Amino acid sequence: MQELNEKGAFVKLFPQFSEDDCDYLINNSAILKIPSGTALCREGEYGDTSFAIMNGVVEISINAEGHDNLTLAMLEEGNIFGEMAALSGQPRNATVTAKDELTVLEIPSNTLMELMKKSPGFNDTIESLYSERAVKSCLRKVPFFTKLSQSALEQLEERVKLITYKQGDIIFNEGDTGDSLYIIRSGFVKVSKRQEDKEKIVAYISHGNYFGEMALLEDEKRSATISAFTKTEVIQFLKDDFNELLKMNPEISELIRDSVIDRKLNTFEVLRDSEKAERLEAIVERGIIQADSLLIIDLKRCINCDNCVKSCESRHGYPRLDRKGTRLAEISVPVACRVCHDPLCLTCNFDAIKRAPTGEVHIIDDNCIGVSGCAIRCPYNVIKMVSTKSDSGSKWFDIIGTLMRKKQETKTDEEDQGKPKINRKRLAIKCDNCMGFSDTACTNNCPTHAIKWVNPIEYFGDNEDIISKRKKYQ
Repeated sequence: MQELNEKGAFVKLFPQFSEDDCDYLINNSAILKIPSGTALCREGEYGDTSFAIMNGVVEISINAEGHDNLTLAMLEEGNIFGEMAALSGQPRNATVTAKDELTVLEIPSNTLMELMKKSPGFNDTIESLYSERAVKSCLRKVPFFTKLSQSALEQLEERVKLITYKQGDIIFNEGDTGDSLYIIRSGFVKVSKRQEDKEKIVAYISHGNYFGEMALLEDEKRSATISAFTKTEVIQFLKDDFNELLKMNPEISELIRDSVIDRKLNTFEVLRDSEKAERLEAIVERGIIQADSLLIIDLKRCINCDNCVKSCESRHGYPRLDRKGTRLAEISVPVACRVCHDPLCLTCNFDAIKRAPTGEVHIIDDNCIGVSGCAIRCPYNVIKMVSTKSDSGSKWFDIIGTLMRKKQETKTDEEDQGKPKINRKRLAIKCDNCMGFSDTACTNNCPTHAIKWVNPIEYFGDNEDIISKRKKYQ
C-alpha cells in the first residue's frame, strides 16, 4: 500500500476525498499490476468490482450489430471504469483491455457504495459517469441506431435521459398523453390493458427493446399501461427529439411502423384468446422471463424415471433439483436456479453467496453459517437449508464436517484469539448449474432428452406462445 500513501497521486485520483475517505479506500481496496493486452472486464460477464487507473491506458470496446470490438473510448490515469456492473449487478456492458502495462486500484462494490455515501462530490461524479456510459453503450447496441453517424449519435446522447424504475413502478398509464419513447437498457416491463374491468397482460418487453412509440407515431393517447416488472433502466426520448430523429432518418420510421403493426396484431390475439392470455400472464407473473437460463422439462418426452434428480444427488451429495415446479401446458419448470437478472438472494453479511463472472450464483461453504437469509429472499425456493451433521444420511456432509473440523483444529491460538467460534448446524445449498463441471448432471443423464436448459425469451418467444417450440431446442 506504500504506493497509495503518496498522497499527491492519490488526490489526483480522488480529489473529492477527505483523509479519512482515503484511509478507508486504502484499507479496503487492492493495487493490481496488469500486463499489456489483458482484458480486465469482458462484455457480458458479471463483476462486483470497479477499477481506478493509477497509470497506463485502457481501451473500452463493445460488440454491436455490424460492429465487432467497436472502440468507445480510451481512458488514462485518473479515470474509473467497471462501476456500472459493480453498482447495478448487471453484466459488464463493455470490454476493457490494457493497452500497455497498467497499474489499477481494484475497488469492491461495497467499498465504492460506502464512499459514495461518505462523499457527495464523489457520488455525483460516479452517477454522472454511470449515466453517460449507460446511454453511450446502449444507443450503439439498438439495431435501428446502428446506421446513424457518430455525430448523430453524440447529439442523441445529449438529448436523452437515463431513468431508473423500481419493481412495480408505473411508467405510464393507459389513456395518458404520449410524450416520450423509451429504450430498455436493463430489466423488463410488462404491458397491460383494461378489458371488462380487469387488467390483462398483453405483452412483456425485455432489455434492448423499446416502447411508447405508438402514441407518438399516431398522436394518440397511450394504448396500454407499462410497468416495471423488475428494477428497470430506460433511456427516455422526448417527443420532439423523437420526431426530429424520424424526420432525418426515414428508414428508422419504417422499422418502427412495422413494429407497431406487429404489436397491435399481438395485442389483438392475446385479448381474444383467453388461454393465450393466461399463459402469457403465467410467464410474466411467475418470473419465468427474469431467467437468464431456465431449466425445463418437456412432459411429452419425460418418462418419470427421476434420473435427473438422482444424478444431481449423486454429483452433489444432495438433490438440488425438484421436478415438481411450475407447469405451463406441456412444459414443466422444475425448481432449479434460474440465473436471475437481478437475484434477490445475493445479499449476505458473511459473503457466503456470490455470482461467478459467467452468471452462476453459488454458495461458498466455508463462509456460510446457516442463517438462511438467502433462502428466505429467493422467490423460487431454490435455496434449501440442510443439516451438516452426519446423521443427515449424506456422505457429502460427513466430508464437509470432517474438513471443517480439521480446518478448525489446525488454526493457531493466535488466529483464534478474539474470534467467535461458529457452531454451524445448517448449510445453504442450491443449484449452481453444475458450476465447475463440463456438463449439468440432470440434462446429461436424461434418457429421453426431456430436460434441458433454455433461454426463456428465445424458447417461449418474445411474447407468449409457449406451445410453439423453437427449432434450436428440439
